[in-house]
Amino acid sequence: MKYMRPYITTAFNSAAIISCGNIGVQAFQPSITTSLHATNLQFTSTQLFSSKSKRKGEITTKKSSNPADIQQEFASSYHAPVMHQECIDALLKRSHNESKKRNKYKKLAQEAKTSKDGIKAQDIDEKRPRIFIDGTLGGGGHSSCLLQNLDADDVLIGCDVDPSALATASTRLKEYIVESDKSNSNSDENPVFIPVQSNFRDLEANVKDLKHPRTGENLFYPNANEEFVGVDGILLDLGISSHQIDNADRGFAFMKDGPLDMRMYGGDFENKAKEFDSDNGDFQFVENKKDGLGGMTAADICNEFTEEEIARILKVYGDEPRARKIAQAIVESRPLATTGDLKEAVSRVTPEFAKKGRRMGRTATLARVFQALRIVVNEEDVVLKDALEDMAPSLLKKGGRLVVLAYHSMEDRAAKRIMRDGSVDGSRGSGGIQRDIFGNEVFETEGKNAKPFKPLGKKQKAREDEIEMNPRARSAVLRVAERL
Repeated sequence: MKYMRPYITTAFNSAAIISCGNIGVQAFQPSITTSLHATNLQFTSTQLFSSKSKRKGEITTKKSSNPADIQQEFASSYHAPVMHQECIDALLKRSHNESKKRNKYKKLAQEAKTSKDGIKAQDIDEKRPRIFIDGTLGGGGHSSCLLQNLDADDVLIGCDVDPSALATASTRLKEYIVESDKSNSNSDENPVFIPVQSNFRDLEANVKDLKHPRTGENLFYPNANEEFVGVDGILLDLGISSHQIDNADRGFAFMKDGPLDMRMYGGDFENKAKEFDSDNGDFQFVENKKDGLGGMTAADICNEFTEEEIARILKVYGDEPRARKIAQAIVESRPLATTGDLKEAVSRVTPEFAKKGRRMGRTATLARVFQALRIVVNEEDVVLKDALEDMAPSLLKKGGRLVVLAYHSMEDRAAKRIMRDGSVDGSRGSGGIQRDIFGNEVFETEGKNAKPFKPLGKKQKAREDEIEMNPRARSAVLRVAERL
């Protein structure tokens, strides 16, 4: 019994404390309630005594479960940008910075890096306007957010191969566009937006001759000695916009019947020219200088390719387990002209609901089939490889940021490899991780193992509240790298 005495004493003391606490709350409850009502604050006693969360300054509250109550900034009827704040913070170097421990051994070398006149190179660089590129403009959501965070005379080049997207975004960002005749020029206090019609892999050819709309100086060769000046950041929001999916005339989705097209740049759409009209003149975007705006459609693949090739496309680009059966059904259903024809062919060999889960059901299968055809029609794998291996390293200046937002495993894998190994397919070779005497990773800038980028931080996923409002953000993966 003597061994149990300490535990019994502790139990009695705890019970006494709890009892006194309850008495205290009940005793002061009326005065507290009266005081709160006197100031028109509708708190309950439970909320009053709620504990603070682990984050400093935050109070634990239950989030609204209604998506309509969650306001997503910079969204439009054309497209809702995903992880817009995370992307802008990465571009402007507000996030993904190296730790102080890793930086302390580089501080002396950075301070010693000065120009011939004894002025720091960083100070010289700050005198010129910053240049950013939104390689996948879409509805202009990310660009709108970035422009609100830039200084006067800073330049954002917005690129999209889709004339409909370019027209919509340019109209939305009209206040940042300096027109050629200066009759409706934007405020001198605003940054500058330059729309460019181009596939993002062709950006180097399409932007190298651009001039600053206000100063007239060449953006990339401002000096007399013709030294190339790169951009400060490139954003690539891969995938497809909500408007393109929802527009039946584009043929990207199976929910509505439309032509089996799927070309990002195909068609002549209503807002291509009309939305450029303004009261004080028309502004024009920079047109694509590359040829090849034709190209095959998804109907061409379904009607002309062999059964074996269609099956390979569905397997490689859609990870489709029924690739062979679906390819056979497509061939037997020829000719296919609309998305409804393709949907009917796939439905012939796919149950509406499957015992093995939703992934094997009809809706998920159709999504994979349409995705695979879209990737091949637009050569998205080749385009992305060219953009990551050639365009981005060529245009980014040293220390510039590459921000990639991917929605498909193929896209994310390519972004991960280019940032880590220097190539999408690993052809340059990683050569292993080399470290200096302080344990910092050393990146080669010359030789066969040279890497153009240094990955910063880990991949990021969209927050739950954003996914609740925009379900298409669920598959988004954000990766950030710095140009070496």
